[in-house]
Amino acid sequence: MFPFLISAKNLVLDILFPPICLNCQKHLETRTTPLCENCHSLIKINSTFFCPICRARLAENKKICHFDSPYLLAAAGNYDDPVLQNLIHSFKYRKMDFLTPLLGEIIIKYLNLIGGLNSNFIIVPIPLHFFREKSRGFNQAKLLGEIVARHFNLPIIDALKRTKNNDSQAKCKDSESRAKNVADCFKIKNSENIKGKNIILIDDVFTSGATMAEAAKILKQNGCRKIISLVLAKA
Repeated sequence: MFPFLISAKNLVLDILFPPICLNCQKHLETRTTPLCENCHSLIKINSTFFCPICRARLAENKKICHFDSPYLLAAAGNYDDPVLQNLIHSFKYRKMDFLTPLLGEIIIKYLNLIGGLNSNFIIVPIPLHFFREKSRGFNQAKLLGEIVARHFNLPIIDALKRTKNNDSQAKCKDSESRAKNVADCFKIKNSENIKGKNIILIDDVFTSGATMAEAAKILKQNGCRKIISLVLAKA
């Protein structure tokens, strides 16, 4: 499309559907971002790893408690952050995949604060079941994983397959029901792809940790080494 036609199209869109901030609904000067500057500045980004069991901050990015946990938790933000929660909900449940660059930017800022990622890691997204992904149109974990992989020049591998079309974890009432809901729901596609590797296991939200624990268990059983669970937000 010619540049003047694109400009005309954008002008018509701005008149008929003026761009508004996804969070506060105030008018935006441009469509290049879904948030106004104020709402963007309100997002609080963490600066440490966390224990996935007790959620303690790990200031030196190493275990100081719950040494039996098979992974460390890397959470860019907190789910009680209203702006970040709104973005994640829109991304995941309103199918707004155009939010991927903004959410990826939040993860990249966090990773840079904790020292970045070295070349010893591979990115493994938490998979959706085939029917769930087909209904949504995308796997949000994989979209985020692709952003991280490109930025740090790391390989991304679909190492896991979801074998059960179980209920959404959001529908489960407590930690016990969440653990039962995801029990034995993953299998490894090819163990040679992850054997001896350090894994960045990526998803959107960490709530009870049941999904991550189940995925980490099967990865460890198939020979992977270090696992870091990377999410946009922890509850």
